[in-house]
Amino acid sequence: MGMAGNDNPDISDVMVPTEEVHPDHREHAKEPRPIDDDEMARRVQHERDITGADKPANDV
Repeated sequence: MGMAGNDNPDISDVMVPTEEVHPDHREHAKEPRPIDDDEMARRVQHERDITGADKPANDV
């Protein structure tokens, strides 16, 4: 028996990646290397850009 179609979306149907991930296979999965302040600032700004956190709220 085959399925006529798949109505259940998977993660690639609903999520569009915005960054490339380059895992470091030398580190333990539960203990990632600490990131420096510049990298943290870059990640925070990227998240703010995606979520619109820096935009003023219109209904306040």
